[in-house]
Amino acid sequence: MYSLVIDCSHKENFIGLFKDTDNWICQRKFNGQPFEDLVENLKSTLSEASIDKAEISRFYTPHSPGSTLGIRVTQMMIQGLLKTCCISAKLTQYNGLYLSALLLFEKEIEKGTDNYLLTENGRHSWNVLKIDQNLKIKPVIQQYRLEELSELHGSFFYIPQMKTWSTPTVEVKEINYSPNQFLNVIELLNNPEVDTSHLFPASNTYVKWNRK
Repeated sequence: MYSLVIDCSHKENFIGLFKDTDNWICQRKFNGQPFEDLVENLKSTLSEASIDKAEISRFYTPHSPGSTLGIRVTQMMIQGLLKTCCISAKLTQYNGLYLSALLLFEKEIEKGTDNYLLTENGRHSWNVLKIDQNLKIKPVIQQYRLEELSELHGSFFYIPQMKTWSTPTVEVKEINYSPNQFLNVIELLNNPEVDTSHLFPASNTYVKWNRK
């Protein structure tokens, strides 16, 4: 049986199919709105790999952070498949900021200093994940208000969201969100001994556009 990653949380959408964790059988990147293009791109991916939807035994998709629309459209489509042709399949949801921090931890962080990965948390705050050994034990995403970010000291990596509400108040290295590297960290994402309870989003408070 096969596993499928569907990630529409950022500007570039991604679908990846694999059977073991060594390599992708097929992967596809596409732009555009998921509610318009996701179904057709999924069909094309499965057609290219010559498999049927019923052969998928596990789905992976992010629960946060990123485009609320892209995440919800993906979740609704997966739920539809789980209730129809993939009834025995499993669903695993992951945090995209955590995925990116694990990738940074393996190769890009500056040793001997504090390293942080940050992204927007709506209009008024930042999601910040410290890249240290706790990533493999108990990762914690913390929220900082716009004016509080400059209180942190170290090296900062930044993944912009589709709505970039404001500019970071610290010097950052902008990086790309890369779900195509999912298989490089799948073992940690699936590790039941890692406490990921602090990676799930809190309830959102929506702010009207015309409110200051």
